[in-house]
Amino acid sequence: MKVWDVVTGKETLTLKGHTHFVNSVVFSPDGTRLASAANEIKLWDASTSPETLTLKGHADVVLNVTFSPDGTRIASSSADRTVKLWDAAAGQETVTLKGHTKAVLSAAFSPDGTRIVSASEDRTVKLWDVATGKETFALKGHEKEVLSAVFSPDGTQIASASWDKTVKLWDAATGQQAATLKGHNHWVLSVGFSPDGTQIVSSSEDKTIKLWDAATGQEMLTLKGHKQAVHSAVFSPDGKRIASASYDLTVKLWDAATGRETATLNGHSGVVRSVAFSPDGTRIASTSNDRTLKLWNAVTGQQTASLKGHTNWVRDVVFSPSGARIASASYDGTVKIWDARPWTPELRAQSQARGLLTVHRDRVKSLEDMQAYIRADETISDVVRKQALDWAELFWKNREPEQE
Repeated sequence: MKVWDVVTGKETLTLKGHTHFVNSVVFSPDGTRLASAANEIKLWDASTSPETLTLKGHADVVLNVTFSPDGTRIASSSADRTVKLWDAAAGQETVTLKGHTKAVLSAAFSPDGTRIVSASEDRTVKLWDVATGKETFALKGHEKEVLSAVFSPDGTQIASASWDKTVKLWDAATGQQAATLKGHNHWVLSVGFSPDGTQIVSSSEDKTIKLWDAATGQEMLTLKGHKQAVHSAVFSPDGKRIASASYDLTVKLWDAATGRETATLNGHSGVVRSVAFSPDGTRIASTSNDRTLKLWNAVTGQQTASLKGHTNWVRDVVFSPSGARIASASYDGTVKIWDARPWTPELRAQSQARGLLTVHRDRVKSLEDMQAYIRADETISDVVRKQALDWAELFWKNREPEQE
């Protein structure tokens, strides 16, 4: 795991743990923890970055991990054909949900945390009771692998996306199929609800994005403009815009009411894998096979930062609930945490103080010597000096021990 200064691009902290591709990463609802999935699940402190727990139990690679809405549980789905529930505080496995006959590609909690929906290569969607671990419904109807399934914001509907070129809507109370949304002419790669639950967005290998009426299942708009497959599409927090990530190396912004393309964000040199809005909707983060994570101004479409450090494809990205941090998951086996706060004079001073302390810490033999160097440095401002002195003791305590 790495922590970076988003403006200077300097790495400030590194922590390694995973030994396999990282397929999924998610913040806890309160933003204090991270969960990441590879050949095992790891929990991390999102503020100080140490690994706190490793959750072992799956017999194959873990493909997806998510927190319950109250943050007390974790659900993980795996190529071993199971979904596991874990106590997020103790890291103990509480129940294994068995029933799928092939890899489980995704799992998601209902908004109230009482149910889980899972999507599998066995062409089914399953509903589970969190309290008992019992399967309540098996939703059958897709003719090929189901890539993902999500609850509507009010928990009454489920939408699933499949390689059979369809999105299906299901009644979450009865498990009955409510509608089949046909219109894509290739695999449906992602599906999601609008924040108010009235619309559904889907993206496809056929290069298009479609908007659907969640009540009737009727196609409302088809968004065309990408030149290759659209890997993901998401609504902005206010539901007025859509951002899409494509194999054509671009991110596009769209007006959700009219379907009009409003901006094309160019900058990646590889396939764009995922895209996410910040909680306030002012920024966009995108990840790519070019090993970078990019930040964009969601209003102007201007690139504001290119975050480098991953050594393989960057598969997934998510903002923390406050929008102050970003977590990215990569095939290089790491999760990286980035400082995503807008640049201010205060943050600039903190960055300079951090760099100053890092340099002096490695050159002096005592805390007192480091403090003396900082007081005597005439090249820094008083604000940077004060910040460095405030942090000096903490930096000294956390230095790496000398090698004998």
